[in-house]
Parts: sequence; structure tokens; C-alpha cells
Amino acid sequence: MLISCINIQIMGVIKVEAVFDAAKSKVWEALTNSEIMKIWYFDIANFNLNIGNKFSFYEGEKKEYLHEGEILNVEENKLLQHTWTHPEQSSGTSALTWNIDEIDGKTKVTLTHEGVESFADAGPNFTIANYEMGWNALVKTNLRNYLYGIKKIVFTQEINASAESVWNKMWDKKSYTEWTTPFCAGTYFTGEIELGSRIHFIAPSFEGMYSDVFYLIPNKLIIFKHIGMLKDLKELPIDAEAEKWTGSFETYKLNEVEGITTVTAEIDCVPEYIDYMNEKFPLALQELKK
Repeated sequence: MLISCINIQIMGVIKVEAVFDAAKSKVWEALTNSEIMKIWYFDIANFNLNIGNKFSFYEGEKKEYLHEGEILNVEENKLLQHTWTHPEQSSGTSALTWNIDEIDGKTKVTLTHEGVESFADAGPNFTIANYEMGWNALVKTNLRNYLYGIKKIVFTQEINASAESVWNKMWDKKSYTEWTTPFCAGTYFTGEIELGSRIHFIAPSFEGMYSDVFYLIPNKLIIFKHIGMLKDLKELPIDAEAEKWTGSFETYKLNEVEGITTVTAEIDCVPEYIDYMNEKFPLALQELKK
């Protein structure tokens, strides 16, 4: 008797959905216009929508991880599908699909990434969990920020002190109140600076913002993910206004070289607060330096 054995592999599928108060045409342009993609996604110079077009790009300022893809299917304002590979790290291949639908006058974006488990030979940076976290940040924060006009503004300050010393002054609860005085005298926070911790940033009026510690490397990097507003020290539900910015990031990077630490603050800022932040943030970093 001849027995045929068939191995059935459950594919690793990541699905991310988001609904935006924006026209389908604007969302489509964000997903397919290479100049706009630079703003929220990746810098892909040889990207175009011709079926069979092959494109490639590296990730981030350090130009890490070569990505290659080939356009498989295009339906304007509706669907974009292409392959996704990492030829320098893995022999695996996967497929990425963007679907766009109109729902009650808004636009729903669904990203589906299939075959991520084929990158298992690439090491721990290419896990399904890492991809899921990355796609959620790109779709629900970066793309949302572009569509709603939320800008990333950056501030830097050199301080003649070790990164550990600067870090401790930033997040000690007493000294935090001191260096944030330019924003609002008496501002303080509750909660612990630990990965996954819920933080309340509070003004003397007992209003403020609640956020989560999204990523943390002590003395080097912290990313806060802002969730919603506080009133009378209580977390308010996400309303229509907060929906436009919830999930935005506030990042602090510390880099020490020969005893001098450069603090870099990156803020996802709604348009109406950009002038305020440009005025107050340099003053706050000067207070931190003092």
C-alpha cells in the first residue's frame, strides 16, 4: 500500500484594521505615492503600480534590512498586493495586501500579511510578534498621523552628564516636576517607569493625559504611547476628538559620548499645538540641563 503524506502548515497571518475620517482617494495616495510614503512609511524610490514591478528599500536611518517586493495586484482606491521578502536575512517569502473600503462615509484600511513564519530562519528580529507590533504602529499611528496632519517634531539638547544621571533626573518624580515647569508649573506624573506601565501626566488642575510605556531601555530609550485625557484624575473615554490622536508616540533617546549625553525628544503633535511645543520644549530641555 502506498501512503501519501501531506504536510499542512498553518500560515502566519497578521491582520491590522483601522478606520479613518478621510477620503478613499487620500488613503490610496498615502499607500501608493512614493513621495508621501516617505513621510509615514518607507522611502521606496523605485516603487510604482505596474504589475510585475520589482522594488527594494532599506529600513530607517541606518539603512538596515534589505526589503524586496513585486507588485502582484492593483485595483485603484481598493486593493494593493505585493510580495515581501528579506533576501539578505531569509530565504522565506510572504505577501502583503492592503484593502480599502468605504464605511459610513469613512475609510477602512485592512492590512493582511501572510507567510511571516517563513522568516523564521532570519533570527529573533523577524518574529510574528515583532511584525504585528510594527504593522500596528505603522497603520494605526504613522498612517493615521499623516492623514490627520499630526507632525513629528524633534528637539535635542546636549548635557554634560552621564546618560544614567540625565535619565534619573528626567524620571525622578520630584525633578520631573522641576524640568517640566515651562509647560505648566506643578506638573507631575503617577505610575512607574516600567515597560507596559500606565502613566498619568497631571497638571495642578487635576487634568492631563494618560499614557502607556510602550518601549523601554533604561538610560537609553523610552517611548510613551498616549491614550486619552484625564479630568479630576479620572481617565476619560476616547471621544471623537481623542480618536484623532490616541496612540501617538512621545519618544526620548539618550546617547552618551565621552561623558556628554545628547537628549533627543520626538513628539507626535496635533497641528494646533505645534507652535506651543516649539516654544516650550526647548525651554524644558534647558531646565533639564540646569
